Amino acid sequence: MKWKEWFSKRAADLRFAASRRIYTCDGCGKEIFDGPETRLCADCAAEIPRSLPACPKCGRKGLSQGLCLDCKRTPPRFVRGFSPFSYRGLAARMLNRFKNGERHLAWFFGGEMAATLENATGRGEITVPEEGILIASVPASEERKRARGYDQAAELAEVLSRLTGAERKQVLTMTRRTQPQKSLTAEARRKNAEGAYRAIKGSCAGRTVLLVDDLMTTGATADACTRALYKAGAAAVYFLSAAAVPERAVFFGAD
Repeated sequence: MKWKEWFSKRAADLRFAASRRIYTCDGCGKEIFDGPETRLCADCAAEIPRSLPACPKCGRKGLSQGLCLDCKRTPPRFVRGFSPFSYRGLAARMLNRFKNGERHLAWFFGGEMAATLENATGRGEITVPEEGILIASVPASEERKRARGYDQAAELAEVLSRLTGAERKQVLTMTRRTQPQKSLTAEARRKNAEGAYRAIKGSCAGRTVLLVDDLMTTGATADACTRALYKAGAAAVYFLSAAAVPERAVFFGAD
């Protein structure tokens, strides 16, 4: 099934997802009555920061048009990255809520990610083969899943699969525990993530893979996962996160 048909096929799912919190804004809790697709009030919709202008390689908000400095220095292995939001202000607060118990926000971020994906496909920034895209998520450690009660990247991947009709498969696993990324420098993050992920042999051979995560900071984790996917035979890997830390932002959160 072709990509545009996937979105039409899953329109009912989108309406169902939106209706889960039809009467209150996901950002501030204010009553809203112009749903069911609307999930933010007018004030929050105007306030939430978008990733524009976006780096044409990693998708983070750049300081200017063109490649960000990080991609000029060390381009990521994925073909292109995308993100609807810049990790600051309301977007950062909402993503932190999602990561810390407010599981329903997967529908808000997943819907925005689906729209970003549809727009990128329409602009020819993603090449979708006839068999479609395979959605995979960055795996969380068992310790982090137990602490939260869920895997936030997997939640986003499931929503994307429902909204787009794309196949969802958990092809990535962690091969070892990593240190918490929040206290590490960019170079230390890359070393910490390198070799920590493996894709199941034959699980994505010849497929175009969409790698999904909640947040991109330096991109070290996404890059390590991309390497594992290519090693397992993926034909192309794209990356989509709910939010991305903007270029040159000072940040001490998890990758």
